[in-house]
Amino acid sequence: MCALRSVFVIIILCACPGDVFSRTTSRTACETVKPFFDGKNISIEYMEDEPSKTTCGGSCCSSDMEHRIRNQAKSDFQNLMHHHSRTLQGLLASTADAIRDTVTVLVRHSENRTLTLFNQVYRTMAVETYPSVKSLYRDIVNYVAPENTPDSLQQPRTRDMLYLSFLNFFDELFPTAFHRAVDPLKQDFSKDFKSCLREAVDSIKPFGDIPKQISQSVVKSLEATRVLIQALTLGKNVLDKTDGALFSSQTAQQTACFEALQRMTYCSKCHGIASDIRPCSALCINVIRGCLIEPASQFDMAWSGYVESVERLVIAIDGRNNPLGLNVESAIRQLDTRISDAIMHAMENGPELKEKVRAACDRTKLVDFVPSNTTTMDPVASYKVPAGLRLGNFLASVGRSRSFYGTLADTICEDYPDKHCWNGDRVGDYMKTIVDSSLTAQKYNPELPLLAGSSPQSLYDNANTSELIDQLRHVNQIVQSQLASTPDTGALLSDGTFDGSGSGAGPDSDAESDGYEASGSGEGSNTNYSSSDNGDVRTAMDDGLDRAAAVAHNMSPAFLLCSVILVMRFSIFA
Repeated sequence: MCALRSVFVIIILCACPGDVFSRTTSRTACETVKPFFDGKNISIEYMEDEPSKTTCGGSCCSSDMEHRIRNQAKSDFQNLMHHHSRTLQGLLASTADAIRDTVTVLVRHSENRTLTLFNQVYRTMAVETYPSVKSLYRDIVNYVAPENTPDSLQQPRTRDMLYLSFLNFFDELFPTAFHRAVDPLKQDFSKDFKSCLREAVDSIKPFGDIPKQISQSVVKSLEATRVLIQALTLGKNVLDKTDGALFSSQTAQQTACFEALQRMTYCSKCHGIASDIRPCSALCINVIRGCLIEPASQFDMAWSGYVESVERLVIAIDGRNNPLGLNVESAIRQLDTRISDAIMHAMENGPELKEKVRAACDRTKLVDFVPSNTTTMDPVASYKVPAGLRLGNFLASVGRSRSFYGTLADTICEDYPDKHCWNGDRVGDYMKTIVDSSLTAQKYNPELPLLAGSSPQSLYDNANTSELIDQLRHVNQIVQSQLASTPDTGALLSDGTFDGSGSGAGPDSDAESDGYEASGSGEGSNTNYSSSDNGDVRTAMDDGLDRAAAVAHNMSPAFLLCSVILVMRFSIFA
């Protein structure tokens, strides 16, 4: 009996050391990954009995712990998506701001040049036209101001309002231009006569078709620019809302997604594998593509259409050839010259214009003439002239996002290793097939197959995401309305309309493509003009002199006297 007890004790003692060693080894491995879980605020709970009942099958994670890990994997994934989405959102928002800022600078510079034109060329009109010039340019700037470019695509200031601003400007300009340039009397017109002149502008057409041409050019290009700004802003906001909306519903496919993310990201740690072992790149691609196929495929199609429309509008607005007349820079840069053309048109047709005025408005009582005082104008701020919108880098970046969610897996997983990595079961190479991101291919995803009954149509069960898709489609329609007759993008590029160069969307502060820098119209005689500004004014004056000489034989004595005075002034400034 004693001998049997001795044998039993010996057997027990022989069995214990191996089991103790196994548990000790397991706990030691778990201790190595404890800092990793501590960083996630997850406490290790050892699964020493039946670890196969857990998803990961590791001894470092209990069932309760895996539940927390799965939620953490979901949170990590959403944060990762938000990070990549924010980069694209930033591109859209910064480009919208840069376009608005560039247009504002161009408009302010044009305002500067227009005031300079009146100060130096049409000095007798300068003071009287100053309020109208300021009002016109203020309306142009406000047209693309943030409060008038909401992402709701509503337009508080309509095209008709901007057209009206141009009509009002030329209505106010006519009495002054007629009195100072065409019929330079020593006495001013009465208020009634001025009112009659303003009301007769439509029938008399003192400036020909130039006001119509100016307003159409500026309004058309500004409207396209405003649509682009609104489209970029809406795209940014849609992406921001999509981050939360994509995974807001509970489906079997999404539950499977979060389990796959858990296996990819955390199961190696549940086995006590060192933290420097990362998931295999191919495993990552299959899991991410499988997670995105159901919620994002329909959105990706709408987003692709949105990006294509935005690309075409950018090329039309910023292109060199300007086939549709949507280049806002070209329209604004020519504005001061075209205003001068309008005045010269009235001067060239002085005798005929006087007859039309005499027929439309009886000459009423004249009042005492008050000389113009050119020293009462407020100075205009100095603006560095941008060399254009330069949206080449934006086009390159936004073009890569055309299939944003379809290519997101490649972007996220590109830095993951191909060798000596976690393949979902152990450390080694990933031997399974990498499936394409298409709906058909995802049915055979080895990590996350598209479940029966799951389809992109299920996305419409989510009212929030469906609304976002509708917003993208709506803005596409609005953009397309601006591009009704635009050649396709490839044709524009092949024609050299846009070469894709440039440093980004913002103004180029070092650029001097006009050959001048605005220094402000100043206040009276204290105004400082750069030599290059004077060069532009001199060119306009030379052109005006040539045209005036060509019609000199038709001039009335009063108009001839006016022209002589202008010639003397031109010589001084030249």
